Amino acid sequence: MHALFAIEPQAINNWHDLRYALEKFGYSKGLLIARFPKTWMRLVMEGCQRNGLGDMELKRIEEKLRQAKDDRLVRMGLPYSGDDWLSNAKTDAVRTSLSGILVRDNHHTEQFHCLAETDETLFEDRRDVQIKRNAKALAEAARYVLHSADRIMLVDPYFQARPKCCKVLEAMVNLCREEGHRLVEVIVFTAQSTDERSVDRIAADFERMLEGVIKQGVCLRIHLLPDAALDLDFHARYVVSPRAGLRFDRGFVEPTDHDEREHLTDVTCLDKSRVNDLNDQFQESGDVLANAKSIILPSK
Repeated sequence: MHALFAIEPQAINNWHDLRYALEKFGYSKGLLIARFPKTWMRLVMEGCQRNGLGDMELKRIEEKLRQAKDDRLVRMGLPYSGDDWLSNAKTDAVRTSLSGILVRDNHHTEQFHCLAETDETLFEDRRDVQIKRNAKALAEAARYVLHSADRIMLVDPYFQARPKCCKVLEAMVNLCREEGHRLVEVIVFTAQSTDERSVDRIAADFERMLEGVIKQGVCLRIHLLPDAALDLDFHARYVVSPRAGLRFDRGFVEPTDHDEREHLTDVTCLDKSRVNDLNDQFQESGDVLANAKSIILPSK
């Protein structure tokens, strides 16, 4: 879903260039910056210091980088050795992991773009994508939202204790585990009306189908709400962390029909304001749980 770019630290050595670069990116825009290397922020600061900037401008840059760490910079664990940034960026392992590489000077190479001369079309149409409806693709689309926190929330009125839903959630947790990110808690808000069985039977099915997730130490909190409490239209299905979120038009379901898994569904990045609204609306300590039926796994 999100496109990842690397930016040469030497391409940013003043407030104007930093602001110009960072304003292109964000979870809500579908564009993120790889922390390449992991000391990228420090390298930018060192370049600004070498440029002779005053204390006031350096403080502004430091604060802007600190903010960017939360909403547009991500760790990717890309290989890096020595001190030559460009040489590292040109390796196959790095280039194939990125959508583009922004640099100080023109290199006349397809994937490398001079930051000061970059065509704005490079950053367009990144908020919406179409993906296949299989569990792996649905999880992959949410990769960087999943990585943005150790606690995520799914809001889907049609999420049920059925393999077609549980396979998607399991794929999300497995993706995090494979990449060294541990989810601590997954909270699901769904509708009571889509499964009229007793809560005990629903809980038993969730526990059986999500056994692999539970064994990874993930706490599952599944809240079945009255339809009125969801107050969502048919297309409103979300995966949300405190930092970022996505809307999945067809929800978190892998169709039982294998041909339907090849069909495409729309996924859209949420604006930060919408992410905040959803986190506020679905606070477990709020009124949303009035008349809810809740399942906590593991149960002991």
